[in-house]
Amino acid sequence: MALVSGALFSMEASGAYGGSIVFGKWKGRQYARQLVIPANPNSADQEAVRNRLRATGVIQKWVNATSLVESGKTGTDKTRLVAATPGGYAWNGWLVDNCVGKGGLTYDAALAAHAALTAPQKTAWNSAATALSPALAPVYQTQAGGTAGTPLTAGEVFFIYRYGLSQAGLADAPNGTPPTYA
Repeated sequence: MALVSGALFSMEASGAYGGSIVFGKWKGRQYARQLVIPANPNSADQEAVRNRLRATGVIQKWVNATSLVESGKTGTDKTRLVAATPGGYAWNGWLVDNCVGKGGLTYDAALAAHAALTAPQKTAWNSAATALSPALAPVYQTQAGGTAGTPLTAGEVFFIYRYGLSQAGLADAPNGTPPTYA
């Protein structure tokens, strides 16, 4: 990015010029960049990424807001995550990395493992997720074209979270029985 001083013979410039360049200010510094018109393809792949981000956003919000401690552990999940996060990472970025994985492989594996559960096991995960404080809620999902998809249940979100913790080495891989928090 080029630094601009006296852009267009003025002391400050902002906005588009000539349909090809944009002037603006970032942290008090003037800059100029190429005008880029964003594309929003709403392709199946793009919507899959957005769905993952919605789910992991809900997970991060829950981890940050809860003071519950998993049965048999001494600290909250957040304190354990912060302590285990490698240098150079923020705890929440590391959590998302472990929940999503490269190309969404971990996220997809978590959903496949949840789909393999029996109906009573899925009900148990959903009940456990809604009993948390604050409760995990279903997460809106979209499909190709940006239309509404089938929402993730609270139990699926909780399962994805626990699957991510297992990838981080902070929990056992989730199974048919959800963990208890108090």
